[in-house]
This record gives sequence, C-alpha cells and structure tokens, in this order.
Amino acid sequence: MTDYVLVGGGAFAREIFDWFAPGLEAGDRFSGYLDDGDQPFRAFGRDLPQLGDTHGFKPSSETLLVMAVGDPGGKQALAQRLTAQGGRFATLLHPRAWISASARLGQGVVVGPFADVSADARGGDYVTLNAYASIGHDAQVGDFSTLSGYVDLMGGVKVGRAAFLGSGARVLPGVSVGDGCMIGAGAVVVRKAPDGATLYAAPARRL
Repeated sequence: MTDYVLVGGGAFAREIFDWFAPGLEAGDRFSGYLDDGDQPFRAFGRDLPQLGDTHGFKPSSETLLVMAVGDPGGKQALAQRLTAQGGRFATLLHPRAWISASARLGQGVVVGPFADVSADARGGDYVTLNAYASIGHDAQVGDFSTLSGYVDLMGGVKVGRAAFLGSGARVLPGVSVGDGCMIGAGAVVVRKAPDGATLYAAPARRL
C-alpha cells in the first residue's frame, strides 16, 4: 500500500487530487496533505486531512510525496526540506497524457491529463506539466520548472531551471529560456530569453 501525501493544500493540490485519486491502484490512497498555511480541503467537499506543515513531517516507509505547488522557487525549497527529512517524491503521469518511450523525466514530476512529452524530450526533477501542456521533440526542461495549461514548447527548445510559463505560452523551435524566467500567459517567445527575464505578449518582450 502506498500513502500519497500532497505537498501543498491550494488550488493545484485540488486539481492533482481530482486527476489522480480515481485511478489509484487497489490499496493505494491519498492520505492527506501538508501545508505551511491554513488550506482546509474540507471546504471544497473533500475529506482529506491536513497532516501538518512541511517543517516537522516525518514520512513513513509507505509514504510518497506529491509536489502540488506551482511556484518554482517554492517547489525547490520544499523539495530540499522534505528530502532532507527523509521524504521521497512520486512521479505521477496521468493515464490520458502521452509520454514518448524515448522521453526521460526526473523524480517528483507531475504530468496532467492530455499533456504531451514527445520523442527524446527531457524533463528534470520536480517539473510540472498542467493539462494540455506540450514538450516537443528533443526539448529540455530544467529542474523545478512549471508549464501551465496549454503551454507549447516546440522542438529543440531549452528551458532552464525554475522557470514558469503561463497558460498558453509558446516557445518557438530551438529557442532557449533561461533559469528563473517568467513567461506570461499567451506569450510567444521568438528569441533567447536571458536568465531571470520576465516576458509577455506576442511576440514576447521584456517587462
């Protein structure tokens, strides 16, 4: 039996719970969630208890953590803290996602429904793909990065560590997005984005 524990109790945690709870194998379950604030799941009609915060949590041998935080910086801090406390993170791939046999994904990855990871694509640790997000052939996504719904990374794109791409953002073939970039919803990135850049609009320009 595996006890899945959500790391985070906000809106994205509710989405992950809805995506994956119905398809768990017999005996597996979501046993609760961790949150450093006050995020009552019960207010949304889900009988899922808060198991405490991330600072004092002690996982059992049956526990697998599920990263349910979209903010790249938050993901990085939480992953470091919880792994130092003995936590192990699951990689969850929705059955309605399409993952190429030649693609490679790291630990702690969450891939939502109808997402697409194409031939020879690479995703680092704690990468998040929301529903309908796409990583094209030979593209690379660095650790802790988040792709919101309907993001389209075309072939050969390189996204650095801890980048955030808003809903519907698109990166054209072969273009690089640096570490820590923030790409706004609907932006179309047509040239290299340097580390730490914030871009918006189509074609994308710096804020």
